[in-house]
Amino acid sequence: MRLASMFVAASLWFGAGQAMAMDGSSGCGPAWYVFKENSILSSFARAITDATLFPVTTIGMTFGTSNCSKHSLVQNDQPSLEFASKSFDILRQDMAKGSGEHLTAYLASFGCNELVRPVLAEKMQQAYKEGLYRSESPVDYVESTRLLINFSNNRGMCS
Repeated sequence: MRLASMFVAASLWFGAGQAMAMDGSSGCGPAWYVFKENSILSSFARAITDATLFPVTTIGMTFGTSNCSKHSLVQNDQPSLEFASKSFDILRQDMAKGSGEHLTAYLASFGCNELVRPVLAEKMQQAYKEGLYRSESPVDYVESTRLLINFSNNRGMCS
């Protein structure tokens, strides 16, 4: 009996947290397709259903197939991703050289100012030589570039 009351309390707490989400992704996941109303009861039902379907829910949220909203943090790199997708081959050549028009424009898409772009281009060339940019996916390039920017000494020079 005590275990049941703990489960109910935990479910209510989790459901309330989901219901109060301000970003509109309350209970996103497979249950969103069944419980579409944006109410506390529907949100609670989505939370319970998604918790029950845990591995499936996580995979769906990761791949963007579960009606989860994209947050601004993810959307910040959208211009960089579009640029990398459209000029992928030329960008790779510029990275290998450590300079070039496309590499400069690519770094500008991350909000990097003119002073830090040559320094980052040099670091990207080194990372390219070391195999950081082995993937054939522009998404991986953007993620690797974001990591390089975040862990470099010039972090505050890019947005």
